[in-house]
Amino acid sequence: MRHQVCTVRELELFQKVPVQINGKAVVVVRSEDGGVYALRDVCPHKGPCLSDGMMDKGCTSNEVGEYIFEKEKEVLRCPWHSWEFDIRTGKSLFAPEKVKVKTYEVSVENDQVFVNM
Repeated sequence: MRHQVCTVRELELFQKVPVQINGKAVVVVRSEDGGVYALRDVCPHKGPCLSDGMMDKGCTSNEVGEYIFEKEKEVLRCPWHSWEFDIRTGKSLFAPEKVKVKTYEVSVENDQVFVNM
């Protein structure tokens, strides 16, 4: 079922909007390139709202003290323990096949953002 959650104008680039849909916490985010994504707004580790965390670029390293920011990987970081989740897939950066948050299909029509649940 489709749920209208906000307008594109309300969702600035690299921003997030928490919403409740059928009693479920969902966070809608807009990536730097303008894409809109929706994830479950609960960290699977200890349960805080991911919407209270920061959006950032994914970061990898080949050695201590080296930071490589991955332009194509934007993450939502948990506010409690900094677990990072890819906003497009919901997969964690540290154990992508084991730890993830649910994602939802998003559509945009006439400036309206819809989440399909």
